[in-house]
Amino acid sequence: MNTNNNQHSVIWGSERIDFRLRRSDRRTLGITVHPDLGVLVMAPRSAAIERILGKVGKRANWIREQQRFFREFLPKMPPRRYVSGETHRYLGRQYRLKVVEGGEPGVKLKGRFIWISVPQKSSQGVRRLVERWYLERAKDRLSRSFDRGLERMGKVLAVAPALRIRRMLKRWGSWTRRSGVCLNPELVKAPGSCIDYVVIHELCHAVHGHHGKEFYDLQRRIMPDWEQRKARLEQVGAEAGIASEMKTY
Repeated sequence: MNTNNNQHSVIWGSERIDFRLRRSDRRTLGITVHPDLGVLVMAPRSAAIERILGKVGKRANWIREQQRFFREFLPKMPPRRYVSGETHRYLGRQYRLKVVEGGEPGVKLKGRFIWISVPQKSSQGVRRLVERWYLERAKDRLSRSFDRGLERMGKVLAVAPALRIRRMLKRWGSWTRRSGVCLNPELVKAPGSCIDYVVIHELCHAVHGHHGKEFYDLQRRIMPDWEQRKARLEQVGAEAGIASEMKTY
């Protein structure tokens, strides 16, 4: 066990699992495996280190599975260059960029291509246009999915939470009493079924703010196939470089 600062480790069989520990005012313990294979453990400030190490040890097999999964995609994540021919995801499908010089700046979806018109070809200018296009699409698509999610929840929700769309480095979505439901605009790159899963997941948190039995019973009742959708989202997340997260108690 290494207890220097926030770096720790547990022994699992003949292997050692290193992880970074971050404490906060949260009430539960969460484990995140990032696409770079790093492990982050988030724990309540009052949680004893022995309890934290015990939880990590119990989830060691899951951690190794996630790392093996992400390792398959490590060679497939080169930096984006935003040039013609480069592939980008939109609603789960792969599209190729087609950069055209001249005319008014803009982005359009045509067939299996994302057409970008720019006064002069530059990767920085293309990137700004593409990111703006994705954000506009995300606001529309995620808002519609959120409205449908509220309908599916029905009277289970006493009060409908607010929706915010903002970038998050390591999460597809989140829920807090103060902010309501937050969705990552990167979700627009995932299939529509995965977007709907994240929406329902966060709306269920508005009823049960934990990952206990009541939470999963509700999620399964509202969306019986949520596990298949989650698995698909994890695959998309690995390809896009966004972590999957699992919370434990």
